[in-house]
Amino acid sequence: MASGSAGSRVSCGRDLSCVPEVADTLAAVAKLGFDFLCMPLFHPRFRREYELDPAKSRPGAQTRSDLLLCGRDWNTLIVGKLSPWIETDSELTTERRNSEAALVQELSFCAYLGLPAFMIPLRGPHCANLARILLNHIHTGHHSCMFWIRVPLLAPEDTREDLIENESFKQMDDGSNDEKTWAWWHSFRTLCDYNKRICLAIEIGEDLPSDTLIDKWLGEPIKAAILPTSIFLTNKKGFPVLSKAHQRIIFRLFKLEAQFIFTGENRHNEKDLRSYLQYLEYLNQNRPAVLMVLGAGRGPLVNASLRAAKQAKRKLRVYAVEKNPNAVVT
Repeated sequence: MASGSAGSRVSCGRDLSCVPEVADTLAAVAKLGFDFLCMPLFHPRFRREYELDPAKSRPGAQTRSDLLLCGRDWNTLIVGKLSPWIETDSELTTERRNSEAALVQELSFCAYLGLPAFMIPLRGPHCANLARILLNHIHTGHHSCMFWIRVPLLAPEDTREDLIENESFKQMDDGSNDEKTWAWWHSFRTLCDYNKRICLAIEIGEDLPSDTLIDKWLGEPIKAAILPTSIFLTNKKGFPVLSKAHQRIIFRLFKLEAQFIFTGENRHNEKDLRSYLQYLEYLNQNRPAVLMVLGAGRGPLVNASLRAAKQAKRKLRVYAVEKNPNAVVT
């Protein structure tokens, strides 16, 4: 999993909710141009039981063999995902204890496989137990796995469609609910003592928060951005594009060298997601270059740079710094 840098290729992954054949799926994903695969380590509907008999003593393996892929593939091409049914902060004692045991099992198996990252969704403000278990795993284990905390920019109940249905659209205008999910993340990382191995994977939805809150999000340790195919619009030729507001976020994520993860089904002409990758690469190659001229003087370097950018048909953002105030007139 390579991180992108200015002018280099963007690192993109494919998110799948269920992977029956891991080797074949990984090969198919790589053929489309993706750099890594996000997948659950255990079947998402396989609810292991650790509290009640006789299910808690069920014999046999809990998931697939690690020999289906070579060690190098596990170490570089797979990002694990937590099973969706795990609720470590549930109010039900049996469910909470069962989820705790399942979380410990999945974290341990992730360390055994040597995965580069493991994705954990944050669904609400109650996350103290989850933070406790994860931090204990980090402190007691001998592994280097990063933990990507998946957080949406807006809570599902605050999206535009839901607000229209419930006739409470005014709350969207004043931004009173915008910071809800940021508060979830802030509470979680505080409970985890700002551990450097706990990073952020933001999920960008169709609706976006205010520009002020976006600035706040982009100041966090973002390692990945999740892009649902539902946020893409369709241009006149039938290909996927993003709105101007979404493009501005993507350009800023390029600067942070974030990796991008595509989730959801194809919603456009082609049968695969190749057009989405091509569009993101197009944005990366066409983002404005930044030039800083320190000691611009009368501006010969600035003028030459602007002429060169015009000839090359490239966008250029120039910062000219000059201590002599008289040069501004020139």
